[in-house]
Amino acid sequence: MNQWVYEAAIEPVYNYKRMLQRTGADPVHFVDQHNNRILFPYKEEGRQEVLDISFQTVKNENWIMISGAAKKKDNAVEAVYKAFALNTALEHVARHFEGTELASLFETYKGVPLVREPELYGCLMKTIIHQQLNMAFAYTLSTRFVERYGERSDGAWFYPSPEKTASLSTADLMKLQFSRRKAEYVIDTSRQIAEGSLNLERMETETSEEVFKTLTALRGIGPWTAECFLLFGLGRLNLMPAKDVGIQNGLKKLLELESKPSEEEIRKKALRWAPYESYAALYLWLSTESVT
Repeated sequence: MNQWVYEAAIEPVYNYKRMLQRTGADPVHFVDQHNNRILFPYKEEGRQEVLDISFQTVKNENWIMISGAAKKKDNAVEAVYKAFALNTALEHVARHFEGTELASLFETYKGVPLVREPELYGCLMKTIIHQQLNMAFAYTLSTRFVERYGERSDGAWFYPSPEKTASLSTADLMKLQFSRRKAEYVIDTSRQIAEGSLNLERMETETSEEVFKTLTALRGIGPWTAECFLLFGLGRLNLMPAKDVGIQNGLKKLLELESKPSEEEIRKKALRWAPYESYAALYLWLSTESVT
């Protein structure tokens, strides 16, 4: 295989260090924070390819370097840019929040991008698995799932295919400490994807409302799961999961409220944050996360 390298300057405000720190919280992702490096599992026409991505700052300029052996280099680079929001004008996003109640958050976390999961199927599985769990155990379960049924290639983990997951029994997943219902949700959803009745790729061109309606019609997928898929699978910029406890706690802390704001109160405030409600959500989450 012919190895290629791509290098380019990226937006000066792009906060790759905080991005890698947050992405690395998921044990499934290979992140080397010391060297500002991450391995990106990429599928090219059904083949597994691993892209080696690193960031650096040289003379106040931010740079990205991508190396890999995917046959279609331009497509691989485009996938990285899409996943890591490298085409999003983060300086413009930060300016949009000047004068709002979130201004201080956008000073603190300025330039942190909204990162998408490497593939849509993996994102949906991860989101279903993480439903109604504390973050530590959620990552434990999704990591067990990937390590047991996924594949590791050149240091990067790939989620199992929908076909492989669809072939599992609930007992297989319950051995990993899945609840029976969650095991059923994962297997049933995978079966629909494998059979073609649920097309995740087509959702790229659908409206957020259409995607939300399709997903929440499925057994075991509620509003939170659909919204997280829209955010971290499809990278939608204007979405506010107002029922999320982390969002509510973030606003309570930031605005020094006596109690958590209601969903209605958050949605009313979010009207000022459009068309970047997703970045408001991300930075509110960041404000509640412990940094090690």
